[in-house]
Amino acid sequence: MNESSASCLSVDALAPLATAEVSPEELDGHGRLHFTTFQHLWRTHFHVLEDAPMLPRPVDVSVQVVRNALYRNDCRYSQFENYRYFCYTLSGVGGFNDKSGTYALPAGHAFLVEKDNADAAYFYPPEESEPWRFLALNFNGLPAHAMTRALVKKYGPVYALAPDTPIIKRLLAYEANGHSITNIHVADGAQMVMELLLALMAAGRAREETDPVIELVRRAIPMMSTGEDVLVQDVARALGVSREHLSRCFQRHVGMSPRQFCLEQRMRRACLLLKDTNAPIKTIAAQLGYTEYSNFVHAFRQVTHMTPTEFRQRGFLPFTH
Repeated sequence: MNESSASCLSVDALAPLATAEVSPEELDGHGRLHFTTFQHLWRTHFHVLEDAPMLPRPVDVSVQVVRNALYRNDCRYSQFENYRYFCYTLSGVGGFNDKSGTYALPAGHAFLVEKDNADAAYFYPPEESEPWRFLALNFNGLPAHAMTRALVKKYGPVYALAPDTPIIKRLLAYEANGHSITNIHVADGAQMVMELLLALMAAGRAREETDPVIELVRRAIPMMSTGEDVLVQDVARALGVSREHLSRCFQRHVGMSPRQFCLEQRMRRACLLLKDTNAPIKTIAAQLGYTEYSNFVHAFRQVTHMTPTEFRQRGFLPFTH
């Protein structure tokens, strides 16, 4: 392997979510069966001009059709493929599963997956009779790999996109090239991949707008962001839910408990007062509702990992933890 190849591999490296042992015999058997169960209607390979391995870049785009009930691609057989894969149903119904569950993919629905995630698989549901026709894009580049993982973690692997979504129309336009190799400038390739990922992000966010759990958290956050001593039980009561339910929703969508969130908001208020005023620290502690100065110092250190005095001298806003 030459230096440039090694460099390309290193910048694309992202530890796989899951791996599995697969024998050469298993891999060979899967490949021989798999490639008899579907058909490429057309496929364009991208030759990205200029060497910029740190940028997102498309590998190939195609439309495929499946009619065979044996069609199934377990990603444990593609652990060597350092790609991310977008698959959008044009007609029929496909299937996808990973650790989060099993999903049906009717027309207008897509999945996003890390090809080297051994826990994932996509397949033709055995109960279906209409052929599954789908648009597929392989892409790579470390930023795209990281964004894919972040998207799936936040929004899950399945997305709904309208057929007239610009990136879908852009990818389908390559049908005019048939089976071919297409030169593409590195900037255009990066733009294509980023356009796809941003469209998926918008779809995920739109889905959140109708999620009652997200709405509950959104209503709770302003009540917990005053910087005052807020009781989680009072917030839950005001929202008409139990403290336990609010805590579960918060942990899932904010990544911390309501109590920890309230504490951090209180300490952010303390940081602003320490930096923007000359008020004595004990006065600031009292303003924030602390009757015991030692309790304020303990809470402040717990969140910022420094004392109020140290923060006033050398801390930065916004603080990180």
